[in-house]
Amino acid sequence: MTETKFTCRWALLGLSNIAKTFLDDLTIPQDGTIQHIVSCVSTTSSKEKAQQWLAERSNLNPGGVKIYTTFEEMLQGGGFDVVYISTPHPLHYAHAKAAIKHRRHVLVEKPATMNKAQFETLSELAKSAGVVLMEAMWTRYLPVVQYLQEILPQIGKVKRVFSDLSVPIADEDMPRSSRLLDKQAGAGAMLDMGVYALTWVDLAFNGSPSTKVAFAQTIPYDSGKDLIDDINTVVLNSGEDGGQVAIVTTSMTLPGSTKHSDKLAVDKVAPSVRIEAENAQVSIPFPLIRPQELHIEWYNKDRLNGDGSEVRETVSKPVERGWGLWYQADVIAGEVQKRGASRGQGTGLVIGGDETVRVLGWMDTARILSGIVYDDALEAA
Repeated sequence: MTETKFTCRWALLGLSNIAKTFLDDLTIPQDGTIQHIVSCVSTTSSKEKAQQWLAERSNLNPGGVKIYTTFEEMLQGGGFDVVYISTPHPLHYAHAKAAIKHRRHVLVEKPATMNKAQFETLSELAKSAGVVLMEAMWTRYLPVVQYLQEILPQIGKVKRVFSDLSVPIADEDMPRSSRLLDKQAGAGAMLDMGVYALTWVDLAFNGSPSTKVAFAQTIPYDSGKDLIDDINTVVLNSGEDGGQVAIVTTSMTLPGSTKHSDKLAVDKVAPSVRIEAENAQVSIPFPLIRPQELHIEWYNKDRLNGDGSEVRETVSKPVERGWGLWYQADVIAGEVQKRGASRGQGTGLVIGGDETVRVLGWMDTARILSGIVYDDALEAA
């Protein structure tokens, strides 16, 4: 029996850099049962700039995409299935809330909101409105991460985790107007990078609800306008006996050259993630946002070499095409397909909601402990 193909129609709220990558991934031809098209976009700039932005994208017919100059108009009248929100962090809450009000399914960039309370409000609204809500933590859906979750029982109880995302993006050459240096736009290594690094802790501890932040510290970067949190250290304990520990670090000024054109494409001498468990150690190379292989060192007594040394294994699980953002798109599109024309009916769904709430909660605590403060208006739920 031939499976019915489903075409998921997307609206883009925000024409950001990550939206470029997302759109390029969506429009790569594929043979699966789910297809993706972009139906409309909203922009605060001119239609001409939006048309140019669309024209630069591969595998896309810009003439088939409707351009709105207000997101409210798009949410109200646009013909689409899911809205992808990639505006600056402090706008996520208001934009997602507006989309849910119009009974739209929502994929919102990470961090989904500025804090845990905002996302919990969105989750309740989505359930009441009968729509699907999902944070775009795309790394969770990559093949190598899915494989790691499969082998967690084999490596045994995880005792210690090191997770780092440090990329030298901020230097004297960065425009002072950059979103990455604008605290009113949610700038800071905790929100921009910590959300990824802490997600790996959640993966390694298999979503344990007992995980708590024990310590956090930041060394800020002076942007010339604001002090932006930069070199961050967060320590978490997990397990009923506190017998599991994670050390998370982030930075937007070190280590490495600030002159490389693609700072995520460089080879690093140190792994981004190291998971130390009873039976094995698992290392994930840089960058942890898009891993494609695992390095495993088995040391339980049943899996040693003849001389008693550890057995080493490399598992490769390449991203099948593009950058890999389309995996998460397939996940939410599959749920939308199940609901058919029943949008706004019954109880809504929050995909990965528990995971998002845990990580946002850890960032809330880490920000309090390290003194990272944003304006109250950005944090209001």
